Amino acid sequence: MRIVILFLLNLYVLVGWSQTNRFEKGKIINSIAVQNSSETYALYVPNSFDETQLSAVVFIFDPSGNGANGMQSFIASAEKFNYILVASNNTKNGVAYETNFEITNRLFATVFSTFKIDEKQIYAAGFSGGSRLATAIAALTEKIQGVIACGAGLAINKSFTPSKELFSFVGLVGDEDMNYQEMFNTKALLDKFEVANELFVYNDTHKWPPSKQMERAFGWLELQAYQKKIRNVDLQFVQSYFESQYTIADSLAIHNKFRAVREYESIIKNFTSYFDLKATQQKATAIKISPKYKDQVAERAVNTKEENTLYEKFSKVYSNDILAAKSDDDFKWWRKELKRLNVAIENHATTERGKMLKRLKYSVFAGAYESSIGYVYAKKYKHALYCDQLLVHFNPTQAYWYYRVAQSYARNDDFKHTIRNLKKAKELGLQRFQAIQQLPLFSKFKQKKKFQKLFEETSE
Repeated sequence: MRIVILFLLNLYVLVGWSQTNRFEKGKIINSIAVQNSSETYALYVPNSFDETQLSAVVFIFDPSGNGANGMQSFIASAEKFNYILVASNNTKNGVAYETNFEITNRLFATVFSTFKIDEKQIYAAGFSGGSRLATAIAALTEKIQGVIACGAGLAINKSFTPSKELFSFVGLVGDEDMNYQEMFNTKALLDKFEVANELFVYNDTHKWPPSKQMERAFGWLELQAYQKKIRNVDLQFVQSYFESQYTIADSLAIHNKFRAVREYESIIKNFTSYFDLKATQQKATAIKISPKYKDQVAERAVNTKEENTLYEKFSKVYSNDILAAKSDDDFKWWRKELKRLNVAIENHATTERGKMLKRLKYSVFAGAYESSIGYVYAKKYKHALYCDQLLVHFNPTQAYWYYRVAQSYARNDDFKHTIRNLKKAKELGLQRFQAIQQLPLFSKFKQKKKFQKLFEETSE
């Protein structure tokens, strides 16, 4: 992988600083033009922004290329810690890394020629595939101070070896996120190489973290900035952040001792230079020798093993099917196994095993979904069709997935099954169904009577 870093290496060869006052503060501004391209980005300038001073910036990467959407949970932190937020509307999943790197480089050029950026306070953040892109950019440029990785870990090849000088890495992951295990594995890798890192776990699925969790991540980066002497120490903030972290740890101590110990140990690691934490260490040690803690650790190990075993089971069948771009038994195996999985999830809904099973199900689903996007991009339409057919079995009562199958059949010039799945999507209440007939993908069918009839019935 490569990325042109000319603009990162020449931050102070800038133009256009006087134009920054045209951006309204405290408001997300979408669709700002990227220089020398048809691309755009979303921008948020905090109310405390001063164009005469060097500014900190966070580049945000949303996996769907929706910059404003990805920016939402960053707003409170941007105001609290005085960061400019920049989010691409063009980098996205399903696009080659080289293409995303080129888009990012043009974005860098625009931002660094518009704002007076502090080269020591350049950060990157992303969710899912956007997280992998953010970490890849940070590792390859060696100019990013820190990364907020949400719902996905490092996206570096196996030959990559982290070093102590690597950017600070803070991960955020929900306990029902399909990449939950991956985030713990990433932390273990970074710990091994003594890279500054933190991982915050909370109750949620695979999506952008809420604002409250994002503030935890920014708080940790603030402590890192103090250690690196990038920012002046604010003892009032240290005290308030310490208290908030301690409240979280204490709230977990009764029912989730495993996570409580992680939180207490995080506090000890991050705040020892500010407070005497002998009592905190004693509290963590007391929990670790308790029978309930040991039971939870053992249960976690069993769940992890089962998750890996089941994932391999599903992956093996998927791999065999995708080679032929079809299911030999018309998805009979998938229907049986998904029914079994759904029953198990329902029976263990509120337990740690239930959360594991939800992670597993979403992991297989997301793999098929991302593969579908990739196959369409590569014009392997039969393979994309198989993926979309499989996705319907994960969501048999949702109109959108039948619409996706109809799109796949249209790409494969199969009119009969295109109509059949459009009809099913209509029956299930697909929103804005009437607009489908105007899409270029279906234009080749517009003169066919069955196609016309489907939309005539809608307009009545």
